[in-house]
Amino acid sequence: MEPKPSFYSSGDVLDYLLNLKRIDRKDGLLVTWYHAANSKNDMEEALKADVMALESDVTLEGYNTPNETEKPIMAHPPVIYSDNTLQDWLTAVLRLSDKVIKLDFKNIKTVGPSLDILLETSSKLNIDRPVWLNADILKGPNVRLILQLIFLTLIQEKFPNCTLSPGWTTLYLSHFPNKTYTQSMVEEMHSLVENLPQQITFPVRAVMVKPAWTHLSWLLSQSRRYSLTLWQGKTDPVTVEDLLFIRNNSKPEQIYYDLYEPIFNIYIPGIK
Repeated sequence: MEPKPSFYSSGDVLDYLLNLKRIDRKDGLLVTWYHAANSKNDMEEALKADVMALESDVTLEGYNTPNETEKPIMAHPPVIYSDNTLQDWLTAVLRLSDKVIKLDFKNIKTVGPSLDILLETSSKLNIDRPVWLNADILKGPNVRLILQLIFLTLIQEKFPNCTLSPGWTTLYLSHFPNKTYTQSMVEEMHSLVENLPQQITFPVRAVMVKPAWTHLSWLLSQSRRYSLTLWQGKTDPVTVEDLLFIRNNSKPEQIYYDLYEPIFNIYIPGIK
């Protein structure tokens, strides 16, 4: 068995997967994902699966209840208890796989304790693969909720060796299908991150990307460090035509497709 190439937590996902010979070119579409690898059972299934990246959700045990603790656990609200802590999850993923790590923080109180665990873990185990840290930090289409911008500050202070994944809160409403990201939204985001040192991938709701393409392509043009990660709500009507439009108007290394698998079961010439 060949030794794994050495890598680092702030490294580029596509470079990492090229080094492992998991992909043959720098193309975000080739990266495969496992969603919500949270419980021990789901994590074990994810570790066995033929995927390249694990996306998992982090919250505090008992969040927003009298039983709340400072222990980060792997769960997606409204679930606030889990048989898997962030510490146990990281240890298993780092020891048993070479999969890329993406942690999605579900509330701002979880970020500080989680970054402390990441830092402590990095002193004991070599985090030899890219780590993406994700949170919604700005108001997006159809919502009022805003997470505090301390997310960016905490990462710079505690665990800067990562790829940042700062997004907008969104709500998709089928009766307002054209309500989407605006130029002011992307300019606000760019102003927050343009002077940060990390690579940055902006998570964007796939069903909203095509009508906002003028604004999102402007954002991509502002830095070579920027990419988009398309994500999909379970009932979002993402179409192959939408994906082809995005594909044809961007560079392969600029877009990641963190989508549900059925949309890619359709053969698209030149992609699969």
